[in-house]
Amino acid sequence: MNLIKKALSLQPIRYGISSVIAFVIDYTILLVVEWLLGDFSLAMEVSAVCAFCVSSQVNFQINRRWVFRSEKSVWAEMGGYYALAAVSFTVKTFVLMEVMTRVLLFPTWLAKPIAEVIMFVVNFVVQKLLIFRKKKTEESDR
Repeated sequence: MNLIKKALSLQPIRYGISSVIAFVIDYTILLVVEWLLGDFSLAMEVSAVCAFCVSSQVNFQINRRWVFRSEKSVWAEMGGYYALAAVSFTVKTFVLMEVMTRVLLFPTWLAKPIAEVIMFVVNFVVQKLLIFRKKKTEESDR
């Protein structure tokens, strides 16, 4: 139990858990909506947008409250988070997944996790350094 408590005190571990939760939500919605849309030519893209709308808000709230333990203005952080999320989503969906599904002919169920892994580290670094960064303390100002 002590090992679990210690692991959960580490920000990268909490970030990983938050990312897995958001991924499961995103992946599930993506596949279900794509299945519901059937042969619609933009099924993957429409499904990805629907999934993003739900999973990104869950991810933002978990990251803000639990991963980075931020106490700054939710609106200021949400703006920064969604700016990053929009860029990340665009690269992930309309570059990586498009290439994998349309050019390499990977199925969506395979392309999605690959694209997510690629964006995982980049998003952590940007969120840690820019979105949810801590203010300098008096001690670090010396």
